Amino acid sequence: MARTIKRLRHLPVHPDPIVPSKYLRPYGVIMSAVRSDGQLLETAVSEALKASPRLIVLRTPAIYIPAEVDQFVNSAAGKAAILQSDLHYEHGKGRKVTPDIVVVDQDREAIDILELKRGMAKTDAGKTRQTERDLRCQRLVAKSFAKETLNIDVTTTTACVCAIHGFSAVSPDLQVSLGELEVRYGVDLQSVVERTYKEFGRQLSELLSEQALEDDLPNLMASFELIEPASVSVY
Repeated sequence: MARTIKRLRHLPVHPDPIVPSKYLRPYGVIMSAVRSDGQLLETAVSEALKASPRLIVLRTPAIYIPAEVDQFVNSAAGKAAILQSDLHYEHGKGRKVTPDIVVVDQDREAIDILELKRGMAKTDAGKTRQTERDLRCQRLVAKSFAKETLNIDVTTTTACVCAIHGFSAVSPDLQVSLGELEVRYGVDLQSVVERTYKEFGRQLSELLSEQALEDDLPNLMASFELIEPASVSVY
């Protein structure tokens, strides 16, 4: 969060034909802050999960999808067939994907691959299809990935989108709610998210106020220069 605020503080101001010049800096800061929201959420959630001794948490690990896995998902195989299958994983072989968080739950003997989304805007159909395909591919190699990468045997594998604010266009079988993750891991993630938003909002508000004062300073100084000094009487 501190790095994000520092970056926003030194964000360059770019002209925009529809934004009045005096609003360019706050506009740029707010738009950039919104785009940073995902990373803030990922960091907050992953750090909260790492505090649980039963969980192994990987942040944006590289997972490679072999061509045969892509072919299987793109074939006529139904969802049931895909869910009942597990395919071999070989690190470095195939196209690379980087999910937001991978959680190995040692109590459940499970590996969960998670994409965290704000869930406040619709995505285009092409991006939704790509997300669904990537999730199905990752779930197919998840069991082998856990063994190959972490030398851990798991019996349960999932790959889902968690939309923090509730909306996702992906298929229901590829969704998991924040509340469901709380129950699954025994971690109060909702409070973590709320605290993160509250603190980031406070720091962002302070930054915008500071910058507004800086931007108005030349006008303020000019107004002082227009004030004639009071005459001094000498007795």
